Amino acid sequence: MNEIAVIALFTIPLLSLVSAGMLELRRDRGSLRSLRRMLPLAVAFISSILLLLFSVLELSNLGPYLSNWNLLATAMSGLSFLAGVGSFFGGYKSRVSTALIIVGALVLAILWRLTRLVA
Repeated sequence: MNEIAVIALFTIPLLSLVSAGMLELRRDRGSLRSLRRMLPLAVAFISSILLLLFSVLELSNLGPYLSNWNLLATAMSGLSFLAGVGSFFGGYKSRVSTALIIVGALVLAILWRLTRLVA
């Protein structure tokens, strides 16, 4: 039961980022061409996928192999924080998508920090 709760908790930032991306693309198709708008979203999305992969590998008893991932967790936490701060200055058309990206990225940074403490 705890495994399902962990996977559900770690998918929250991913769902937040996907919904923010869909809102922004529906609002303005030109966002795909703007590196300033898509870079924070892409970095946070990749970090979220890596967090989900990390949690699945940790839950499948591959923990001893992942014990040296503290550096990765620290780097991904910093990148997620920068993606959240960068999205504040991204100039998105929708305030809701900006808020979703900021919240998703900051929750992602906290979750990466927690995985570093557990590992």
